[in-house]
Amino acid sequence: MWAWRILRGGLVYLTFAVATLIASHLATPIHRRLAGAEADPELIGQLALHRAARFLRWLATGTGAVSVEYDGVETLAGEGPLVLVANHPTSLDAVFLIAALPQLDTVVEGSWARSPVIRGTVKSAGYLSNAEPRRMVEEATRRLATGRLLLVFPEGSRSPAGGLHEFQRGAARMALAAACPLQTVVIQCDPPFGLKGRPWYDIPKDTPQMSIRVGRRFSVTDSAGGGEAPSLAARRLTRALREYFVKELNYGSA
Repeated sequence: MWAWRILRGGLVYLTFAVATLIASHLATPIHRRLAGAEADPELIGQLALHRAARFLRWLATGTGAVSVEYDGVETLAGEGPLVLVANHPTSLDAVFLIAALPQLDTVVEGSWARSPVIRGTVKSAGYLSNAEPRRMVEEATRRLATGRLLLVFPEGSRSPAGGLHEFQRGAARMALAAACPLQTVVIQCDPPFGLKGRPWYDIPKDTPQMSIRVGRRFSVTDSAGGGEAPSLAARRLTRALREYFVKELNYGSA
């Protein structure tokens, strides 16, 4: 049984690497040719990656590597402009969210944007790097103005076991600049897997049960007084978001 857990876990991660390479170097060019010159290349890249992520989800759930249950996530498609704010307990959170939503702009760590495995995918889908915060907010505002969905993990990295990192203010700054709501997405996984700092072969004995559900929607005026400076409003809103996640995840004190 231990060997089978290692095999199926390794198969999922290997497929992730292969699927991202295929999506960026093969599927995206094909989609662009079929869509024509007028189509938005970023949206085509995101659609190609969405289909690759759906295959990966099928493989992960079909082999019993993980069980994934959604609650309301698919209904967000086409509801933009929205900044989706999610906690980040596992290494595959983004993949399963991309699998549920055909259009999803995403903010990625600068190191991921430079990774030889997913660099092509990040570029083909037009994902935003957090390496240049000012440029990131400006570009996010432009995209949100066209009615798109944008995913942000405000912790900036995978969550520590049984808790949350401090939230960065990027998500709030983007929503304030674009004058659009923030939609929380609460992710839980039991038993945990894919934690930061643990090797890929550290596979739980029992199949991880992952729940991805739509939570509260925050307006940019939540926890912000009228006429407040944007920096102060972003700080207040970020604090309110983190307090919400702490409560929803039963982590006790914020």
